[in-house]
Amino acid sequence: MTDIMPYIYADNAATTPLSPRALEAMTPHLTRSFGNPSGIHRMAREAAVALGEARGTMARLLGAEHAGEIYFTSGGSESDNWILRGAVRRFRDAYGERAVPHIVTSAIEHHAILHCCQALEAEGVRVTYLPVDALGRVHPSDLERALEEHDAREAAAGTNAPAALVSIMLANNEVGTIEPVRELAAITHAHGAPFHTDAVQAVGHIPVDVQDLDVDALSLSGHKFHGPRGIGALYLREGFSIPPLIAGGAQERGERAGTENLAGIVGMATALEEACERLAADMTRISTLRDELVGQLLEHVDDIRLTGAPITAGPEGRLPSIASFTCNDVDGELLVVLLDRAGVAAATGSACSTGSTEPSHVLTAMGIDATTARGALRLSLASNATAEDIALLSERIPTCVRKARLINSTR
Repeated sequence: MTDIMPYIYADNAATTPLSPRALEAMTPHLTRSFGNPSGIHRMAREAAVALGEARGTMARLLGAEHAGEIYFTSGGSESDNWILRGAVRRFRDAYGERAVPHIVTSAIEHHAILHCCQALEAEGVRVTYLPVDALGRVHPSDLERALEEHDAREAAAGTNAPAALVSIMLANNEVGTIEPVRELAAITHAHGAPFHTDAVQAVGHIPVDVQDLDVDALSLSGHKFHGPRGIGALYLREGFSIPPLIAGGAQERGERAGTENLAGIVGMATALEEACERLAADMTRISTLRDELVGQLLEHVDDIRLTGAPITAGPEGRLPSIASFTCNDVDGELLVVLLDRAGVAAATGSACSTGSTEPSHVLTAMGIDATTARGALRLSLASNATAEDIALLSERIPTCVRKARLINSTR
């Protein structure tokens, strides 16, 4: 690691450091209170109480009607795979194995959604990938059109089955654009289909209320809001059930087998409670710092462009912490290496795309050409970011961009 100090971690969209408060809450369940919640002796009962309290906390913070709508998983990827595969199984159970399930999603989803959809296509599922505009926004009219075409196709076949699922992310993990999920869910329900949102990048960063959004399912992951890694949840509205993804024991009310990661669950619930307690203040403070950073980079770096919704879109249009750019004549991976040496942790796209030589699927879906997309830079600020951090970023990043361009010019 670089010896330049202070080292600024500006890759919080990839993962966040564990909250000390969450660690403190987890510690008893990693040491003395290690019982299995499924048992009947005293230590098991203590674990079951802690599990129930954490589930209740998550339900309350997400606006769920009751705690039984929260199912704990290993993270966002498992939650996404569960809802997609579960919705397909639910559809086939209702309409028969010969009926063709139809999933509608967007072209900029996280790979946990896109790669699962591609696997389902190989299994006979029809998938529609909605386009986005230059800001990364799904247009409700495109969803309406896709579902009208679906209904017309079903009517012509005499089956009249709804789409198996519509799944649109709440906020994009690369550019920070927030999607009009409430409106998209209303359109989906008007066509008789269930709606899921991948809220992994949004929960803990903006207000998220499942009843206000009127979604049937929602995915989240603890490590995105200072909780531990390896723990997440899937909200399933009461009355909307899907078959288990993992078979085995009767944990999670028979819907998700495997001994519960109690320490992780308690840590995630504690981290989300902490994030929600200070959410309004953090959103204002962090977006102000982000706006200052964006202004400095646009002023001092030539041929750089902000991607995603404009910062003037406010908290309903863009996540407060994400500043994303394309830099002309820059190799994004080289730039990230130079920034690391200069004392900045940044990203050139999604952490889950590391190792891929392809340009960002998000940026190309937004109409950015492949060459420009390879010069992507994503900065995601920590909840404890300071004005001093912004000043150092505003100094280090332009220097590294100039170095990257000089290196590119000599190749």
